[in-house]
Amino acid sequence: MKKTLLFVFIATILFSCSPEEKKQTVFEQWRGENRDGKYQEQDLLKTWPEEGPELLWFNEDLGEGYGSPIITDSALYIIASRDSIATVVAFDINGNIKWQKDFGSEWNTSYPGTRSTPTLINDLLYVSSGRGDISCMKSKNGDIIWSKSLLTDFHGKTPYFGYAQSLLINDSMVYAMPGGADTNIVALNRYNGNIIWISKAKGEIPAYNSPKIVDINGNQVLVTYSKENFMGIDAKTGNLLWSESFTSKYPNHANTVIYEDSSIFTAAPIGHGLLKYKLSEDGSSITKIWHDTIIGNYFGGMIKLGDKLYTGAGGRSKELLMLNANTGAIMDSLETGNGSIIYADGMLYTYAHKRGNVCLVNPETFEIKGSFNVKKGTKEHFSHPVIKNGVLYIRHGNALLAYDIKLKK
Repeated sequence: MKKTLLFVFIATILFSCSPEEKKQTVFEQWRGENRDGKYQEQDLLKTWPEEGPELLWFNEDLGEGYGSPIITDSALYIIASRDSIATVVAFDINGNIKWQKDFGSEWNTSYPGTRSTPTLINDLLYVSSGRGDISCMKSKNGDIIWSKSLLTDFHGKTPYFGYAQSLLINDSMVYAMPGGADTNIVALNRYNGNIIWISKAKGEIPAYNSPKIVDINGNQVLVTYSKENFMGIDAKTGNLLWSESFTSKYPNHANTVIYEDSSIFTAAPIGHGLLKYKLSEDGSSITKIWHDTIIGNYFGGMIKLGDKLYTGAGGRSKELLMLNANTGAIMDSLETGNGSIIYADGMLYTYAHKRGNVCLVNPETFEIKGSFNVKKGTKEHFSHPVIKNGVLYIRHGNALLAYDIKLKK
């Protein structure tokens, strides 16, 4: 009887956990867990010393590029360009290189270098090069499981500045945009690279967009851009649900949309500007709510906090703007230098494209609470910062830098 009770007790302990609890999913991607620029961090500094936060480590031999890293509790992954070859570099969290793996050709004209961020789910890493080479590899050693070429396998067409999409995972699918006339967007089996569906969409070359899936009443919509169109695609079938003309003088369309409470916020260069759409209850259509054509945001991203929207002013402006998310009206401005923006633990972080100025901003008071300049690295400051476990990571060309922003208790 005692042995039976002991067995039942042990069995209860072993089997009381769900599969999710036994094996937690590790998931890292472009601009955070939800592709919205918000990082789930706590206990970060609310002000910085005059010289900025402490630089923990740096590497100045990374290789050309603008793509951001992704970070887990034990490793960091980033794509680098070396002699026009796309290479994944894996670091430990102390900045030591663990392994490196070439996987394709990288963009070498019109701002040469990488422009994509890896996507990691558990032990599989998904990467894309500026020349349209995509791969799935093992995160522990870089062994390639499968590879595809968006150009040769799917008859894709390269945009002027090269492919800049960060691959999107949804259950067993990975999405990519070759930009071919008939093979415009594809969904592949993420385990073996086999085609699940092909969408003609609008038949245009890609923009520079990393797409997002929005879920409304159980309907999944893949939201992305091609050169002159804003589109919603049925994420399960590839059917085009809706599209809006997005012509502008500079058809970059590089910003991932923000989605919240049936509302979609987009940001594009001057001439098309910022828009808010309402998504229908089944996701099959959109309705324009407001449109600001003056503000222009090339690829800096946006942050939405409550009823406020934060974005760079675009063009040659040096301002960060606070907008009313309900009406699109500008509420305030702050000179930080135009660039990328992210959010963590109640604070905004901006990184200026031209001079590499990094600012810590209180979004409530709209005050700068610290700043410093990124002095290491090469060329433009186009990367988006990343925050993980109290460390701020910034990529500047051939340099990767890690700053300690953890609050000391």
